[in-house]
Amino acid sequence: MNQQDLNYYRSAASLGILPDEENPIFLFSQTHKDILLDIISGKIDAVQFARLEMWNRGLDMKTGKWIGWRKGEDSYQVA
Repeated sequence: MNQQDLNYYRSAASLGILPDEENPIFLFSQTHKDILLDIISGKIDAVQFARLEMWNRGLDMKTGKWIGWRKGEDSYQVA
């Protein structure tokens, strides 16, 4: 994310044109500081947890379309 992107997301938040749940600046707003520190230090791979969440929802990892839990289970791989 560059400064222009950050400015857009801040503006979208203040104007209410982008729902908070779709605004990446709020992605970690409810995350405990210890988890944030572990992500920053590389102890936790946030991408891997995002993949796991997509799998838990039965969503395709590339398109976000519903594929069902069985297919999701088949496609989830721990890196």
